Amino acid sequence: MLEHEKTLILPTFITSGSYKLEEAPLAQEICKDPVVIHQGLAKVRNRRWILWAVILIYMPCLIIALKMEASSGTLGTLFVAWLVLLCIAVGLATVVRCPRCGNTYHTNGPTFLPVRKCVHCGLAVNADKKK
Repeated sequence: MLEHEKTLILPTFITSGSYKLEEAPLAQEICKDPVVIHQGLAKVRNRRWILWAVILIYMPCLIIALKMEASSGTLGTLFVAWLVLLCIAVGLATVVRCPRCGNTYHTNGPTFLPVRKCVHCGLAVNADKKK
């Protein structure tokens, strides 16, 4: 077994009615193809840009709505629309996979961490741009 592989012991049912334990791989083979890594990191960077753009657009939209003297209903609608966009952006950033290890790039268990490295293998978000 390779040292980077993790295994899980799974019970399998044998026809005699008893159980037998087998190992099943949890992690995918680590990818070292630079083209695959570049494409995967481009996707990660794109999802990060979407997330930060949605976060940063809230304040200018709020200021514009307040200067236009929008009603509280309009402000509430604007906030709900922004919240929906934020949930979608976080969802997209949460499920993006690391091109090297195949695990989710920003998520470790239930925790979403929008950091600049994969929380599993440590692949930097701009590793394909460094020479």
